[in-house]
Amino acid sequence: MVKTLEQDKHIEFYPIRDILIGVPSEDVATHDAVNPHLSLGYEPPKIEGFPLFGQIQIQTIEFCNLKCDFCPNHYMIWDRLEGKKKGIPYNIMSIENYTKIVKNLADLNFTGRVSPYLMNEPLMDKDRMVEIIGITRKYLPKNPIKINTNGTGLTTELLGDMIDAGLTSIQLDDYFDDKYATKLLKQLEPFQGVNGKCFITLSSNYNVTQMKKGMSKDSHFGPFTFWNRGGLTNVNPDMPVPQKDCHFPSSQMYIKWNGDALLCCCDWEYKVIHGNVLNERIEDVWINDSYTHYRETLKKGQRDKLRMCRKCNKGAFPSEEKRLEHLREWLKENETD
Repeated sequence: MVKTLEQDKHIEFYPIRDILIGVPSEDVATHDAVNPHLSLGYEPPKIEGFPLFGQIQIQTIEFCNLKCDFCPNHYMIWDRLEGKKKGIPYNIMSIENYTKIVKNLADLNFTGRVSPYLMNEPLMDKDRMVEIIGITRKYLPKNPIKINTNGTGLTTELLGDMIDAGLTSIQLDDYFDDKYATKLLKQLEPFQGVNGKCFITLSSNYNVTQMKKGMSKDSHFGPFTFWNRGGLTNVNPDMPVPQKDCHFPSSQMYIKWNGDALLCCCDWEYKVIHGNVLNERIEDVWINDSYTHYRETLKKGQRDKLRMCRKCNKGAFPSEEKRLEHLREWLKENETD
């Protein structure tokens, strides 16, 4: 249902609030906190002429504890919770398998960003996260290591231990409200300013309260940075699927807990699997026919020919202003009584 001309006056720009809490010293900050593979002239090594990814996300546990509307986890979580009640543990990647992947990256002279999370809440694995970060730092001594977290499992002590183990960047996503943000800020107090080791950012990029601001319960809109995750969520239905390239399969690698190489961070249902990095070398998977097919088709701007991509509206507009301009026209066309 679209109910809108009355709502139209409430449509406004949604500012993204990013608060930089802490920064490392200059000798540690060798990479940009957001795009390490793009900064400081970083040139990824090439595999048979094709550049290696600049970032890799590795899922160490298959679970998130929140049910945010903009994320596919809001409907997938129920089966996992039900399984937990029946004594079925969450799927996890073994320390041995994680180490194998990191060693493979070291063999490739990979110097991009390593993120031990993917389509999950990394601190659901908090009992092992310090060890996981430490393993990453052992074999990749100069690489940026970053996690994004909702912060619900964070403590000041845990953050300190992760930083000491080698964490160089952490983004805490304020999904709730200013009261929750204040709680997070309190936990971050010991690391404010030049802490010597780690970028610490508090972000409201996906603030749930912000997303529904000014809209009725029957509508579901947010800023242009919200997309429908490959068509798996009903977010920003006004945004069309852009028939243009997407950088995800060319610049980042996404590894599921069992070693499967996934298409991207939107493939929550694991529809596109390019190979398995525990059964094959990472470099062999990265340049295989499956990856190549998706890259070449996307480069032609033909999302409609690809599973997962054909419904994905990521990148529909270059700015919030352009998106709101289109939204107002869409609301008029879809006005209902």
